[in-house]
Amino acid sequence: MRKVIPFIVARMFCCNMTILAQNKDGAIKVPDTLDTPYVKITGVEVTGNKLTKPQILIRELDFKVGDSLATFQKGEKVNFNERNFYPGDSSELRQRMNYSRENLINTKLFLNVNISLKKISNSDYTLLIDVTERHYWWLFPIAKLNAPNFNEWLRAPHWEDLSMGLFFSHNNLFGLNHQTSIIVLLGKSWAIVAGYKIPWIGNGKKIGLLLGAGYSNLYTVEYASVDNKRQMLYAPNSQQVVKLTAKLTLRPGLYHYGTIQLTGQYVAISDSMYKLDSTYLAKKKNVNTSLSLYADYYYDSRNSHTYPLKGNMLRVFINKVGLGLVSKDIDLFYYGIDFHFYQTISRKWYVAEMVKAENAAGENAPYYYQLNMTQGKDFIRGFDLYTLKGDQMYFCRNNIKYELIKPSIKKVKEGQEKNKFKALQYAFYLNAFADAGYCVNKFTDVNPYNNKLLMSCGLGIDFVTYYDLVIRFEYAFTSIGTNGFFFGFGMPI
Repeated sequence: MRKVIPFIVARMFCCNMTILAQNKDGAIKVPDTLDTPYVKITGVEVTGNKLTKPQILIRELDFKVGDSLATFQKGEKVNFNERNFYPGDSSELRQRMNYSRENLINTKLFLNVNISLKKISNSDYTLLIDVTERHYWWLFPIAKLNAPNFNEWLRAPHWEDLSMGLFFSHNNLFGLNHQTSIIVLLGKSWAIVAGYKIPWIGNGKKIGLLLGAGYSNLYTVEYASVDNKRQMLYAPNSQQVVKLTAKLTLRPGLYHYGTIQLTGQYVAISDSMYKLDSTYLAKKKNVNTSLSLYADYYYDSRNSHTYPLKGNMLRVFINKVGLGLVSKDIDLFYYGIDFHFYQTISRKWYVAEMVKAENAAGENAPYYYQLNMTQGKDFIRGFDLYTLKGDQMYFCRNNIKYELIKPSIKKVKEGQEKNKFKALQYAFYLNAFADAGYCVNKFTDVNPYNNKLLMSCGLGIDFVTYYDLVIRFEYAFTSIGTNGFFFGFGMPI
């Protein structure tokens, strides 16, 4: 399904209050001095969880009740092999408390997480977890652009090119982190999508389940490219897609994940589109039906899934499109690797790099099934107005960033500290970036930027706020001689 972009207008941006600088999502509190070399965690107390069940929080801890954690000893050498730490995170106790708080934030159930200790006797302590829960259910209007992307739409904006609809979701059903969502979209393009996610099933709590179904009827479709410019069809019922998805998520360890996903898909194009490109779908048909199997494994130690500043993420994946069970329309096999690296180099300076390589094995893929290096999370900055599609793609993105405004919370009136909307969280980062990419297409010569090393560089500002919102403002120069200002949504790396 094409991406749906929600627009939310909130009063919180209009507040004029003083700023209280602090960690935007909470903190850990450990006594400066402890009189024992080890602290034994004998229990856990949770406060602030009006809906979320305590076991949901306890599952994310980097240690178990009954474990003994070493406190800082002067002159002791610190082991930095597993992950990167701030200078103050040198004891096992502080490190594991910090990991646990990051894991809790990454559940996306809480705005703030504070972790501290309460002494019981001698070396026995109770772990105290105080949280501010997010707002879990949403119902708001959404808009989808009947254009290739937001930056292309800005070149000639027309409000009639918007399809409008409603988005409903609840992200913590029964207090067990179950998630459900429904999207209904009407206009030139229209769609209905529904999904339900259970984070884990069974006593082992290491397997999750997601079920999804959707139908879309698109007015705007990219059916080909010439000189790496999108060839677009704007007509009712240009493309119809039905998808049914069942996904198992595996979590054998706190930082180890896996996915097995089965997807059934029906794609049909209009007669008008078929006349423009009879090879858009497989076997020169105007209808393709397929069953696909996707699997991956990834290790993720990032301190934040929304906007990471330290840690790593490594993912290897395969995707077999067309299993030959429903039909023999399509037979393609994709495989690749995706690596992200984040490091703090000083108090306000950070670096981030990522590299991805993906290949489609076999014969020339039809246009609909080709890899796209200018869509979703696969892109190099500055090429938003071009299309780069083929059978292989290799690209990297690199950032060095400076913290302009550290993660902060607008100070609110006494008694409103836990209000989910009054306390606006935000941060700003200045980025210098350099990207490079190579898209291979051995079967066409009408796109000069395929089979060619492409590069870009520039400056940008990232605005990061709560509910996982990241807005990027970037000015990019490219190796093909273009430059310009671009908007982006989501973390750059």
